[in-house]
Amino acid sequence: MKNVFKLAAIAAAFTFPATLANANDKIAFADPNFLLQNHPEMVIASQKIEKAVQEAKNKFADEEKKLTEEDKALSDEFQKIEEDAQKLKKEQDALEASLKKKVAALDKDAPRLRSKEIQARQNAIQNEQKTFQKKVDAIQKREADFRKKADAFQDKVAQFQQKLEQEQNAMNIDTTEIQKKAVEDVNVAIKAVAESKGYTLVLIPSVALYAKDETANITEEVLSSLKANVKVAEEKPAEQAK
Repeated sequence: MKNVFKLAAIAAAFTFPATLANANDKIAFADPNFLLQNHPEMVIASQKIEKAVQEAKNKFADEEKKLTEEDKALSDEFQKIEEDAQKLKKEQDALEASLKKKVAALDKDAPRLRSKEIQARQNAIQNEQKTFQKKVDAIQKREADFRKKADAFQDKVAQFQQKLEQEQNAMNIDTTEIQKKAVEDVNVAIKAVAESKGYTLVLIPSVALYAKDETANITEEVLSSLKANVKVAEEKPAEQAK
């Protein structure tokens, strides 16, 4: 099963001899990490953790989905604003070039025009500027509104992450004592199986480059002994409130 415990250097807790075997030793092998992970109480603790994680995931699934959808909508909106801003910039460049020509033409024609005609052409230029400015104001408003929505969304995300963290802290299962007892049980079981089979030395499999006798690996027998002898306390269901 999936290991949800930190097992690094856990072999140090087991009572395997550190000295080299001598010619009179009958050697067996046992995998302490495998036995620890599959110890009945460790299995139950692991299942509890996995269940708690899944329950938390299910609990916040709808909210997470909504945030994901909102994030995509904001991303699409931002992209559209960016595209419209780029179009407006091109329009601005074209308008400035056009107005520059119109102003130059007006300056050239002004000496032979009546004041009323000059004013009319000036008004036309100003109206083009005002029309474009309205477009600028509109996109700036869109940008400002978007920033407000983006800030509000970031607040939602922060609150969601805080709730997740609180949920994770609430469901934290301390396995320290369970693991300590499991190590003791594994040591006892290894010793019992080894003695019953006449082995005088038990090593971890990783130290063996070659083993002629495959039956010398007593890991499965030790696990069977653990399952048979370790009594797992059953959790009582919560009493119904009267």
